[in-house]
Amino acid sequence: MKRTDDSPSQKRQCLPGADHPVLRGLETYWHSLRRARRLPQRTDIAPDQIDLALPYAFILQRVAPGIARMRVAGRHLHDLLKMDARGMPISTFFEPAARALIADLVEAAFQEPAIIAVPLLSHGRLLRPNMTGTMLLLPMSDEKGNTTRILGALVTDGIPGNRPRRFCVPDGALIRHETFCLHLASSQAIPRPHQKKGPDAQRPALSLVIDNT
Repeated sequence: MKRTDDSPSQKRQCLPGADHPVLRGLETYWHSLRRARRLPQRTDIAPDQIDLALPYAFILQRVAPGIARMRVAGRHLHDLLKMDARGMPISTFFEPAARALIADLVEAAFQEPAIIAVPLLSHGRLLRPNMTGTMLLLPMSDEKGNTTRILGALVTDGIPGNRPRRFCVPDGALIRHETFCLHLASSQAIPRPHQKKGPDAQRPALSLVIDNT
């Protein structure tokens, strides 16, 4: 485990999406709905309180381990896919090589539960530049106290273009993984591992590089 001498506030500023007003505002609202030993519920969300985030926001429903479908999706997500994102699995936004990692992170958000923030890259083509972005996942509970929903947002820099965009997680990028014991939390910045190439490639392990506890 590698520790730094930076203060917790300095470490948090380095986490994915920390300086983006949409993601920062959405997370602030999510925290305002939390109560002791309880996550926000889907019914707590008031759309008029997150106007800035609505085009980028989504709500995921867990349907199986590592699999979640979009029940609500903002306009920007439609623009990225060039189709209605509602009902689509979150994996639709990702290149095949990135889907195992995304499934692990989505499952961590549900099971631990945890806040996840992931840097994204969509590779460009001729006359279409690369696009970068960040996806934020904020867990929510149902009426029985089970974590079955995620409030999230996907923000990007640049113009999507006229064809669907698919994303990967860049090698070496830091992934925010903040686990909750409902009353206790710790922030971690985790490096995106360099993936092996070829038929023997396995799902990469994640290693902790920052611990704010």
